[in-house]
Amino acid sequence: MLLLCHWDGCLQFLVPMLQDFPPDCWVTRNKMVNDTWGQQYSYALFKAMSHMLCIGYGLYPPIGMGDVWLTILSMIVGATCFAMFVGHATALIQSLDSSRRQ
Repeated sequence: MLLLCHWDGCLQFLVPMLQDFPPDCWVTRNKMVNDTWGQQYSYALFKAMSHMLCIGYGLYPPIGMGDVWLTILSMIVGATCFAMFVGHATALIQSLDSSRRQ
């Protein structure tokens, strides 16, 4: 899960960077274009994790199409991870319960 958060955080910053930081992207709106890479990575990781956990969008909702599609992708990946976690937890509980029934 942490590796997916890292990849998603890097992707959250990479896409606006490849577009030369358009004025409606989250990096420009937060005035982070010239910040240190540590600050940029930290905020991108926070943004990715809040999307993946379906907590929210951060300070600004996505406006540009790149941000909108990245947010959708992050939420789908997060929902998939949550579904896998619930499925594995359910399988574990059922396997423990089946040993008691025999």
